[in-house]
Amino acid sequence: MFRALATATVVLTTTALLTAATTERQQDPARTDPDRTTAERVDLSTAPRSRAEPATRTVRTEKPFSMVALTWSGPAPDRMLLRPHRPDGPGEWQRLTPLGRDAPTDTAPPAATRARWIGPTTTVRIRAQRAGRDVTGRLRLIAISPAATPVETAPEPRGPRPPVVTRAEWGADESVMRWPPEYAATTRAAVIHHTVETNDYTCADSARVVRGIYHYHAVELGWGDIGYQVLVDKCGTLFEGRTDGLDRHVVGGHTRGFNAQTFGVALIGDFRTAVPSERALRAAGDVAGWKLGTTGRDPLGRTTLVSGGGQGNRYPEGTEVRLPRIFSHRDVGETSCPGEHLYARLDRIREHAADRAG
Repeated sequence: MFRALATATVVLTTTALLTAATTERQQDPARTDPDRTTAERVDLSTAPRSRAEPATRTVRTEKPFSMVALTWSGPAPDRMLLRPHRPDGPGEWQRLTPLGRDAPTDTAPPAATRARWIGPTTTVRIRAQRAGRDVTGRLRLIAISPAATPVETAPEPRGPRPPVVTRAEWGADESVMRWPPEYAATTRAAVIHHTVETNDYTCADSARVVRGIYHYHAVELGWGDIGYQVLVDKCGTLFEGRTDGLDRHVVGGHTRGFNAQTFGVALIGDFRTAVPSERALRAAGDVAGWKLGTTGRDPLGRTTLVSGGGQGNRYPEGTEVRLPRIFSHRDVGETSCPGEHLYARLDRIREHAADRAG
């Protein structure tokens, strides 16, 4: 399981960031290496207020970043908004979502949002409220700069496995991986997720999005690795996630109480609002069907899993739960994951999985 997350105030690896105000920061040794993903933690109490909107704080940087998240201490704000600014003008206000019980960990949920891809920028404005009061100054911003390492097209698979961009190929920095693989006896089912927060990316950005999610999970939140075994972008490209999670039965960190003997597949996007592409559905089905096929299990069948319990789990520890071989996070957890539009299309994933397994 993921190593315990102490609090949202955990010391995070950071890079130099120039803001319009004096801001707390720490230097990242990787700052001078353009092939390393880096991040900066900014205390928003020191960021300047907008004259027109005193509740809005502005952060300006020298180095562009493409992914952001917010952390805090205490109760979560009711509303957190972020607006990126680019040379062609300001973007739209975007709402950030707390990780809450969707967090891919069996520890207590962290006081943090999901990491959101916003594309390259050097300026963001942020505002947050709790019970109608401005609490922006009580938050911290994490600005992530994913490495720009080029990624080749996924190679031809070995045997029946669909093409997957491996960790080495998408540029995973293995020096930050701190969660050694834990192995289960087999894989009994596949669980479908969405990553949330990241619809506005291009397929050319996908590997950088994955690098950003990996860095945020492994380093900034202290989990040690990415929790999903596989991630799928809107163009149907598959990316290897959890270390050694493709060809072996490695315990992931994606579905609390059911991580042992399940295979986590996360579609990159927020499918509460977006509709998943047919290419993404097919790719998710292909990899789930292949994985279940390696253990001789029918993707259209059902299985009985025993709940490990834990916060956010719908079933107490020891409960036997009858489930489809391919089910979703919300089927066992108190969460909306994988979003209404993806949940409504689980049968399409199962159909593709059956084709692959067959």
